[in-house]
Amino acid sequence: MRSARLISDLVAGPSRPCLAYIPRQISPRPLHTSEPARSGHNRWSKIRHRKGAADAQKSALYSRLTADIHSALRPPASPDPVFNARLATAIAKARDGGVPKDVVEKCFTKARAAADGSGQSVIYEAVGASGREAMIIECITENAARTVKRLKEILHKRDCRIAPVAYLFEKKGVIVVSAAAGRGFDELFEVAVEAGAEDVREVEEEDGMLYEIITPPTELSTLTNLLSDPSLADKYPIQSSELSFLPTAPLPVLAEGEEGEGISEERAEAVERVVGLLELEGDVVKVWTNLE
Repeated sequence: MRSARLISDLVAGPSRPCLAYIPRQISPRPLHTSEPARSGHNRWSKIRHRKGAADAQKSALYSRLTADIHSALRPPASPDPVFNARLATAIAKARDGGVPKDVVEKCFTKARAAADGSGQSVIYEAVGASGREAMIIECITENAARTVKRLKEILHKRDCRIAPVAYLFEKKGVIVVSAAAGRGFDELFEVAVEAGAEDVREVEEEDGMLYEIITPPTELSTLTNLLSDPSLADKYPIQSSELSFLPTAPLPVLAEGEEGEGISEERAEAVERVVGLLELEGDVVKVWTNLE
């Protein structure tokens, strides 16, 4: 098939690591409440963004890139990258990120299963060892009983367990964009909010600034289409667009010697290891946590 050939040709481009985003105050903009996120300000941040080891970094990268493909293939999006710019971008990122072709093809198989009804979309909830770390686990499976059994095995071995935590999250649309030279926050803010966005946040990366647009779930498609319009696409290229579970009250991660409400960096690292193991499971699409 043509789409299969195109996918094979495309999978062989530079990827952006996914970061946790924290809003900053932009006067007089009322939606911003804190400084932009910066990676590497403490040991937890370095581990969170670099994963500390090559194997963990690779598995996390694969998970993020394949999740982008899943998101780009959600109905009614076309499975042909020629007619689906988000899908073409996701495939290019996977190629440049070194994701094997068979992993990408597996993503397509699971996305098609979700679209044609042969695969079931299931959300599982879990807590970490302290009872304060929460996880939302999104899966697409043909056998929910098998999937939950496997997830319970992974969680139990690491003192985690299935438990209701959905009340700690809210479902939102999240669009991440970069900005062309000469473009910045103010123009994007005005365009996004006028079109129905709830918030626009910025995050500092080592190689530049990214912008995160938060939308009601029902407005994600509208905002994505707007930003894909030629009049804006070159100004603010879309890096990702998906429905996400965002924590309503993110759990702080305390640096060594820091006091306050939260968990230690060691505990946060343990949670990230669990997330990495979960995302290696074939039926798991993505895992969200309530870590700040």
